[in-house]
Amino acid sequence: MKNKTAKSSGPLPANPRGPAVQVQQIHATMQSGPIPPPEALEYYNRIVPGAAERIIIMAEKQSEHRRSIESVVIRAGARDSLLGIISGFLLGCFSIATAVYMVSLGQSLQGTIFGGIGIVSLAGVFVYGTRSRREERERKSGLK
Repeated sequence: MKNKTAKSSGPLPANPRGPAVQVQQIHATMQSGPIPPPEALEYYNRIVPGAAERIIIMAEKQSEHRRSIESVVIRAGARDSLLGIISGFLLGCFSIATAVYMVSLGQSLQGTIFGGIGIVSLAGVFVYGTRSRREERERKSGLK
């Protein structure tokens, strides 16, 4: 909520040595947040009785709503992270098991390549995930 008011004191008396000078004074106030300053709440209450209480209740409800959404997002992020870890583990096990099976069939080169690609992919995903989480924590804490 921004509140700006401008006041002009008007022209000064004529100056015998030169033209008249006009002085203008600007007063600005700035407020941030969901609740207006007490003066504004008092003014709203004079216009509509009970308006200040309704504004405060509205701000409290908005704050509770924001917290509930953040909680849902955090739970969903934790669930997605767990599902990603489980999927990666199963994919890695499948890749290594397939590579072992290929080697047991006599396809050593292909089995080794398949197993190597699976292991390198898992390591890459682990490094990427670790780096992403660290960058997100730094961004949230304001370090970066």
